[in-house]
Amino acid sequence: MLIMLNAKTLAKAVIGAVNRPLAKLRFARSAGAAAPLKIEVGAHTSRRPGWIGTDVCWRTRHYLDATRTWPVHPASVSHVYADNVIEHIRLEPNRRLFREARRALAPGGRIRLATPDVEHAVRLYTARDETTVRQMARDRQAGYEMHHPVDLLRSMFQDCGHHEGYLWDFDTLTAELEAAGFTAVRRCAAGESDDPALRGLESRPGLALIVEAEAAV
Repeated sequence: MLIMLNAKTLAKAVIGAVNRPLAKLRFARSAGAAAPLKIEVGAHTSRRPGWIGTDVCWRTRHYLDATRTWPVHPASVSHVYADNVIEHIRLEPNRRLFREARRALAPGGRIRLATPDVEHAVRLYTARDETTVRQMARDRQAGYEMHHPVDLLRSMFQDCGHHEGYLWDFDTLTAELEAAGFTAVRRCAAGESDDPALRGLESRPGLALIVEAEAAV
């Protein structure tokens, strides 16, 4: 088993080393298309029409490390979307991501972020009512280990690599987006937006905090 795991790790490393420069070139070509662009961060398998799906993983088609300088012209992007990405990144890299998204977005352009909602999870944990039971059942059906209400917190804070990133509630995300130059920060329901380009995007809402904001004019 260990040999198989090492072989898979090696294969990914080799393929990633070959693919990365090609994926960077693909992104540069796509980003060089006529503006405005729509960029999805952390979506190596995404094939949304009209969007450039980017990631840093070994098999991504379009490589973009969103925590570093984006190789796009300022104000050349109309929309940025990231679903279950920012909770995997520490605060300072997230701040760079927000600043780069703001630089890339045209005035009035929009960013939409979906991330686990710490406030909502804590509310469910402390309530311990029928809503708590229903959420645990949904999470269990989705494959998460759920035995006690505390597992709602454990799964959010520990599972899926979230322990390596940062935790978000609405007030924190609002403050960081505004510091990066965004305005009109607001909550959204999963799949819903007054902007047609941002509707129906979430595939796993769960305990999600979904926020939209606009690049300051």
